Order: sequence, then C-alpha cells, then structure tokens
Amino acid sequence: MIDPRNPGVRRRALWGTAVGLAGAAALAGASPAAAADGSLDWFDVKGHGAVGDGFADDTAAVQDAINAAVTAGGGTVYFPIGKYKVIPTADSPALSVGGDGVRLVGASSKASMLVKGADGILLRMSGSSADPTGATHRRYCSIENLGFNGNSKTGLLLELYYNNNSYFRDVFMSSNNDTCIDAVEFWDSRFYNLVIESSTGTADSTTQPNVWLRNSSATSGWGYSGDNVNQIHFIGCRMEAFGTGALWITQGTAKTNNPNGIYITDCKFETSRMQGGPHLKVDASCKHVYATNIYAFAGGFASGYSTAQNIIAWAGSAGALENVLIANGSTATVNSGVDLYSGSGSTAVLRNVVGLYTTRPTGVHVYYEASSAGDFWVENCYGNIGGQFGGTIPAKYHPNPPLRLVAGPVSDSSFTRPPVDGTLAVDSTNNRLYVRVGGRWRSTALS
Repeated sequence: MIDPRNPGVRRRALWGTAVGLAGAAALAGASPAAAADGSLDWFDVKGHGAVGDGFADDTAAVQDAINAAVTAGGGTVYFPIGKYKVIPTADSPALSVGGDGVRLVGASSKASMLVKGADGILLRMSGSSADPTGATHRRYCSIENLGFNGNSKTGLLLELYYNNNSYFRDVFMSSNNDTCIDAVEFWDSRFYNLVIESSTGTADSTTQPNVWLRNSSATSGWGYSGDNVNQIHFIGCRMEAFGTGALWITQGTAKTNNPNGIYITDCKFETSRMQGGPHLKVDASCKHVYATNIYAFAGGFASGYSTAQNIIAWAGSAGALENVLIANGSTATVNSGVDLYSGSGSTAVLRNVVGLYTTRPTGVHVYYEASSAGDFWVENCYGNIGGQFGGTIPAKYHPNPPLRLVAGPVSDSSFTRPPVDGTLAVDSTNNRLYVRVGGRWRSTALS
C-alpha cells in the first residue's frame, strides 16, 4: 500500500515498475529501445526471423540483425535463449560484424548458443586491413554471455584481425576441431571469464591452439601485418580438455615486430586429452608478457597418443612467469614442466613455478635451451619428484636474493633440493664463501 503522506514513495514504486516492464519487454523480444536521436539500439535476432531451435538455418536472420546494428551506428544484438545454427562457406564466415560499437549479448553463455553448421569461420569481428594507425580496425565491439559451439567442425569460432578496444565477458566456447580464437594486429582488449572446453586441432599440430595471438598469419594479403598484437589481458579464464595447446603468443608468419604487453592472470589450463602442446607458449619475439597465478594440469593423452610434452614454453623477454603450479596424474604426460629460453641481452624470470607431479617428468622440471644467450633469474622453482634442471644449465645468473647462510661447510644437503651450478652460499661459522661449480662446492675465505 502506498503511503499517501509520502508521494515520493509512490513515484519511486511506479518508476521501478516501469523499468521492470521495459526490461521484461526487451527480453521478451518486444520493440527495441530507441536512442536519443530516434534510431534503434536493441536488435533481437528473433525479431529479425531467427528461430533458435538448433535445426533451422538462422544465418541470414542473425546477420540481418547484426547489419541493422551496424547501420544504426552500433547497438546491442540480443540472442534470447536458444541454439542458433549458422552456416559458413569455404569463402566466407557464417557471420561478420561490419561496423564499430556492436555488442553481441546472450541470455547466458550456456543458454544462448551459436552453433556452427559446416566447416569454416563462425564469426568474423575483423577490420578491413592492417593499419598501424588503427583507422581501418574494427573497434569498440564486445561479446557477452554468449556461447559458441563448433559442432565438431573445423575453422575458427572467432576471428579478430585488425581489431582494437574490444572486450569479451562470460563467453563459452566448445567442441571445435580447430583453433577457437585467432587474433592478428589485435590491440587494447580484454577477456574476462572466457571458457573453452573440448576443442582441439589434429595430433601434433603446430598451428591449432585454443587461442592464438600473433602479429601476422600470412606473409601478404589477408592476415598480414607489419605491426603487432599488444595490450591484451586474460583475467580468470579457463581452457579445458584441449589437445594441441591452450594459449599461444607468437610473432607469426611474417616474422616482423614483437607481441608485447600481454597479461595472463588467474587462469587455468587443464586437459586429459593431450595430443601435442604446449599448454602455454610465449615465443622469443615476445616482450613484456606476464603470466601469474596459473594452474596447468596435464592429466592424460588423447586416444592413440602417448608423447610427453613440455607444458609451458617460455622464451619472451622483459616479462615473468610467476606463481605457477604444473601438475599431472598417473600417466607420464610431462616431458619438462617449463622449456626455458633467454635471448641475448635479456633475462628469463621464473618465480614460484612449482611442479606437483604424480608421475615424474620424462625430462626435468625446468629445461634450459642450449641456444640461450641471456641471463636467468629462477627463484623457488622446483618439482616434487624427478629431475629439477636440465639442458644447458647456465653458468651465469642475474643477481639473486641474499645468499643462504649455513652454520658449517656448504653442501647439496644444505638445500631442500639440489641447487644448480653457480649457486652461492656462506659458511657463517667459518666465514667462507661457497660456490657450486661442476657439481662440486668450492670455497674461499672471507676477509
């Protein structure tokens, strides 16, 4: 009952009712809202003829809704609960966003689903060409609360070429027999709670991780760029049941420029269907890539596959791999936990990268590549079983934290786990400095 002595309460109640009815009407597919200039800014795909039963071909209807948003200068393309079958061809994607400021939104990432009806690209959200100024990029677009089902087909689920200032929140991708997201000359964008499940390339593929960020995918024409991919964030993302890698960041085909400014935080890479790898790859062209709070699990192999893999390939400079747990199960899936490279003039930084192995690696926890020309700073990195370090173990390191103090002569047993050559420690009782060289401890008096 409205209090007649307080009409403001009545006004607020009526306002709340009006807002609630407007929201319900929009979700029910009623007339879309109008912008200040009278143009429409809400485009319900069912209002454009989409059926959403998973069987009817909704390609034309969904594309019509997207085109309407583009024509209006941007807006929200809404997908009510349903499965929208869209069919790509060998020459063109099923759907394409041809303008800026377009937002694709579903009822939730599991309730509203785009389903691929044939091999090919499901959605292209790309600009028209490479452009170091970004003028021809696709910009200020987003995808939220929407699912993508590859339906066991090949081809991308999402192409992000020549794109910037986009974001992707609560997106669920599954069942694609190929790379899911491919990004070239892709800038200043964010992924929040991106989930990819049960998607993989063919065994031992070197081109089909779940997500691939690269400067270029071709030496000329579509996919070529002389620029780079930069300032991309992955926050709270999960990639699971993949076969040929989860997230890779590389220079790409044209071999120009450097991916940079990539941040991977609080992410999970878990699979028991390995048929290639690695889970996470950062190549030597990369700069300023930071990965922290990462869980990488290698539980088992895909049927018919049995080759142990390096789980993380880390070769970028001016970045760090920190707070990482690498684990496996009862199958020998891990060759090395981290395959580590440091280029000339750079320092490879690993901190708190721990292997919790049920089955020991066939290699070692951290493998140093022979071609490394730079320094290494490796702190508190160890595996619970198996070899700790292998490859060309470096003779020099970047300056380390304060030296360990030992009350008496220093030996390997002074450490929880066997240290590598070049490790320093101090005998605080006899005032001697120790250094490990060639597997032996050598000392000199301190003056």
